[in-house]
Amino acid sequence: MESISQLQVRRLECWRQTPQRRIGGPDDAAALIETLGLVTLYPASPELPNLFHAYVGDPAAKTDSKWDSPSGQVFGWRWTLGRKEVAFYTALVRKRSTWIRWDLLPAALRLFGELRVPDELYDAHAISADAYRIAHALEDAPEPLSTGELRAAAGFGGSAERRAAYLKAVEELETRMLLAKVLTPGTDDMSHVLVSSRFRQHCDAADRLSRAEALDALLAAYLPHAVYAVPTVLARHLKLAEDELRAGLERLCERGDAEARVLDGVKGTCYVWCGAEVAEVGDAASPSSASV
Repeated sequence: MESISQLQVRRLECWRQTPQRRIGGPDDAAALIETLGLVTLYPASPELPNLFHAYVGDPAAKTDSKWDSPSGQVFGWRWTLGRKEVAFYTALVRKRSTWIRWDLLPAALRLFGELRVPDELYDAHAISADAYRIAHALEDAPEPLSTGELRAAAGFGGSAERRAAYLKAVEELETRMLLAKVLTPGTDDMSHVLVSSRFRQHCDAADRLSRAEALDALLAAYLPHAVYAVPTVLARHLKLAEDELRAGLERLCERGDAEARVLDGVKGTCYVWCGAEVAEVGDAASPSSASV
């Protein structure tokens, strides 16, 4: 039976976080997102893959603020990947930038999002008045709105205090997956849209899913490449109830795709993938192909 260190080696290989397997640029990043399904831009959780560590090939590497560093290069991929619409871009894992594969978006919306319309949410006191004004401004707009346009339309122009209130309300909507940022065609500007308007078919698909079905879809995409799951950490960083997450992992066990294990050095029962082998993500990038 594999030890935790052996499982960790397999995980890092699947996540391309080794010198031999690291990715070489945004095209590889798009392929990685497509394969793994849920990927953060920068390190946000030890239980979820990220593009930065895949680019440098080192899970211990630290980010920095220099534009000409690997961190700066990966930050620029937001626009490269956004123009190609390779995946849904949001703030999900610990409120950090996260890419979600399109076919997993309905499951993510069901588990982490809010499918009620803004009017219903406001009437139920589930969102603030500031968040409601922003949502209403986006509902009334025929096209995505830039930050300046949205602030003006929702009445947040002027003082630094109003800007702070705007940013807080945007974060409120974004963390509920009610608002998304998209690239304005022909520019490098990020604009804002209501998820329920721009991604209506995914919202309708989410409406048809139960939470158990959505969680099963997410875990079926996640666990084969994560190799093992530490439920306590994963649930906390995804803001899922741990009991709900463990129930989903137990369903994988019942199907014979995972098994519960106690791993040395890890508190509580973990779950290890034992189903079909997964395909590797692309070819290893040679040192000459990656400008790290």
